[in-house]
Amino acid sequence: MMEHSFFERWMSNGFKKFGRTIAKQPHVFLFVSLLVAGGLGGGLYFIDNENSIEKLYTPDNGAGKFDRGYIQDHFPINDSEHFLPSRLITTGRYAAIIVRGCGQIVDNVLHESVVNATVSLHENITRIVTEDRGLNYTSVCARWESECVVTGLDFLDYIAAQVPNVTVGYPLQDRIFSGAVLGGVTLLEDGADSTTVEKATALKLIYHLRSSSQEDDESSEAWERAFLSYMATFSSDSIDVTWSTSRSLETEISDLTISTVPALAAYTGSILMAFAILSCLMIDPVRSKPFLGMVGVLGAGMAVLATIGLMSYCGIKFNTLVAAMPFLVIGVGVDNMFILLAAWRKTNPWDSVEERSANTYAEAGVSITITTLTNALAFAVGAITSFPGVRVFCMYSGIAIVFAYLFQLNFFGACMIYDGHREKQNRHFLTCMTVPLPSKDDQAGCCQQSCCRGDAKAGVEQDGKDHNDHLIMLFFKKYYGPFMTNVWVKVAVMIVFLGYLGVAIWGCVQLREGVQLSKLAGDASYVARFLEQDDRYFSEYDARVAVVVKEELDYWDPDVQDRLENMLAGFEDTAFTYGKNESESWLRDYLKYIDMFCLNPYLPPLDPANKTSFMECLRDRFLDERSAFKRYAHDILFNENGTEIIASRFFVQTKQIDGTQKEKNMMLKMRELASEAFVETLVFHPAFVYYDQYVAILPNTLQNLGIATAAMLVVSLFLMPHPINAVWVTLAITSICTGVLGFMTLWAVNLDSVSMINLIMCIGFSVDFSAHIVYSFVTAEDSGRNARAIHALYSLGVPILQGSLSTILGIAALSTAPSYGFRTFFKTVFLVIVFGLVHGIVFLPVMLSCLGPQGAANLKENRSDESQAGHFSTSNRSAENGVVLQDVKVQGRYDNPLMTDDMKVWLDHLKDEKGQKNKGKTESQLNLTANPETGVSMEEIKIVPQ
Repeated sequence: MMEHSFFERWMSNGFKKFGRTIAKQPHVFLFVSLLVAGGLGGGLYFIDNENSIEKLYTPDNGAGKFDRGYIQDHFPINDSEHFLPSRLITTGRYAAIIVRGCGQIVDNVLHESVVNATVSLHENITRIVTEDRGLNYTSVCARWESECVVTGLDFLDYIAAQVPNVTVGYPLQDRIFSGAVLGGVTLLEDGADSTTVEKATALKLIYHLRSSSQEDDESSEAWERAFLSYMATFSSDSIDVTWSTSRSLETEISDLTISTVPALAAYTGSILMAFAILSCLMIDPVRSKPFLGMVGVLGAGMAVLATIGLMSYCGIKFNTLVAAMPFLVIGVGVDNMFILLAAWRKTNPWDSVEERSANTYAEAGVSITITTLTNALAFAVGAITSFPGVRVFCMYSGIAIVFAYLFQLNFFGACMIYDGHREKQNRHFLTCMTVPLPSKDDQAGCCQQSCCRGDAKAGVEQDGKDHNDHLIMLFFKKYYGPFMTNVWVKVAVMIVFLGYLGVAIWGCVQLREGVQLSKLAGDASYVARFLEQDDRYFSEYDARVAVVVKEELDYWDPDVQDRLENMLAGFEDTAFTYGKNESESWLRDYLKYIDMFCLNPYLPPLDPANKTSFMECLRDRFLDERSAFKRYAHDILFNENGTEIIASRFFVQTKQIDGTQKEKNMMLKMRELASEAFVETLVFHPAFVYYDQYVAILPNTLQNLGIATAAMLVVSLFLMPHPINAVWVTLAITSICTGVLGFMTLWAVNLDSVSMINLIMCIGFSVDFSAHIVYSFVTAEDSGRNARAIHALYSLGVPILQGSLSTILGIAALSTAPSYGFRTFFKTVFLVIVFGLVHGIVFLPVMLSCLGPQGAANLKENRSDESQAGHFSTSNRSAENGVVLQDVKVQGRYDNPLMTDDMKVWLDHLKDEKGQKNKGKTESQLNLTANPETGVSMEEIKIVPQ
């Protein structure tokens, strides 16, 4: 073999000592593991949930949040006296309904029966009272002056007064804006500019509630619950109604998680338990270890319990994204169990349990440490993201991965020691009774031979050579490996790889960012129905975007007025906005007001270009409480004495903003125009806080992937014996991540918080699949690339298959969950595992067999002339040719290319002669010193104690 890295040797020796320690006192490790799990699990008493969509799915540093802070400071809302829905800073408190006709009149909400039924429903809603305090709608409603504000009520009153002969304009009916109330509108064909409605499919009413104070917010929340209770029992022969409230989506997601996860967890646990038991079964009842399979799943479950408890103690809230963590961690934990168990089975059954434990940990400990380190490191990188939901998930998952690692080493390891003693005593795995050894002369039947006869040492020579290869290992060695190294198969695999990469890159080009809120609720949820209809019918006239001028300007100056008009016209003249007729500009209306009233010859003369006259008319007349334009008082911020305008805002109406891509592009276009304005300007709508995820998700993902890949490169360089290994691992990571990103897009998965999580995991899992194959290839003693590729598949094909299958089984239940989030988690993890598996057992072996680095055997041959040494003396203290031996132990490791065959023969002879004398002494080393005749350089060869 090639020389192992210093870190790997150091870890291997440390784990060997740990293996001996746990073998001597397994009860201590078992008890401490249970104590830690139980103690940390007590933190579940303090568990707290975070359900806020904004806090989970929007970036901390989004521009929308900063802009909202400015508007809250300069244009605060008074929802008790001066509430205007178009001036909302947050989504606020509300209850909403969308009404459609049903039966033969399904297409038209302007039909008399639909209008009458809607009016009746509205009256019933206003009479809804809360159970605890008996509050009705008028007690909790947001108000403009003394009237409750219900978006769409003016329009409903208008059409109710006109039935059965309703004539409605769209999007304006007199001074009523019908664009936000009517959906699915068909206009009469009486001209190109027709604005008369022929029919409309849907009508929306929004009941706004107060939330400025904590008391108001709590009262409004109570009324929302009463509203939901009423709507859940509502039925009508004339109308079909969908409904929602300001907290419905958050509540539904939480309720869905609570109702779904326990059942899915039970299903997953059962499936993994069965898989682990079956994987640990063997024909020989002594070597069979089904109960260790159960213990492995239990250990992973203990890791989940300890993690949630610890985070609850620390006050880090649980959330719906974290609910997917247990499924992943249990699968990974079971994978660690398989690696430990496979290493145990490779040890010599003739050895003591303590020695087998030492050798098991020496081999498997390094492997699962590297995979745990890479997975935890990937999650640590994910924890620096600006998305709080992703950050908390990565914190939970990273800690859970570490706990799974610790519990498998300690809890599972202790149980493995007890089972090792059972095996050493030739006891049955089920009854723990000693069973007789099988015999060729035994007259027992075949079934009795396999169930009631057993021998852990069968097929194993005393030197530890095991002739009981796993059937799948033999398949990889005799059939699959030679097939994959056939030259024509290599060509075909290369073509398939290029095709895979091409499709993946094409999928990356089609990438869609962000998650639509309508997808977050359960499939059958009332919220999902409401949001789906809202997107379908009411995207024509959706957001009214505020254009806020943040600087003091000479608004009375005609030049400034012209520049402001041109700026606002720029906002109105885009593919995402309507023109000036649908906009709101206090300055436009004020200039018209001046022409109509302030320059009236019957009133005192006024010079509109004079600052004093301009400000007095604006403040004392235009914005007067009796004025029809008094609403604009909330769009203009004066200084303390009312002589300067510190800031002001205007509103433009967006059009046909349906889908995440249009939402993102509209917001970016508005911000681009604001940045180009002649004065410091910002644009804002409450939805921009959510739209920011579309802008931030891709840079955050690429940043995390880049940092994580670089970190894996560094880890690989330190822990693997050849720098070229790190290059191959990095290339594999890049290929797998590209495949997952591209194919998830083709599988209708957007790049959102959920898929971002899995792309982060992709880094760690990619290392799991690729690093071991590359390492095994490079360190194989076989000569020739094809032989080393076959050796790598033979050695690691089974663990990779088992690990892949255990992870897929761990998350399989999520594919049936009635939630987009859980299904997205399944899809992306499935892609990660499948592509990682294909790279591990198809692409990488073929590429390494063509382009792989020089292996140990080749390097050994190149150095053969330099490493020849003569016959050595069997003295304990000296030898010929400059070799000095100090207290040699029984079994040597010949993994150094300077160790020649003559030296090996001599060491074997010496071990036979000195073995018993030196048994139990501390580990020592063989020093090869420089020799002028042979040119051997200074090296150290560890001598492993027996």
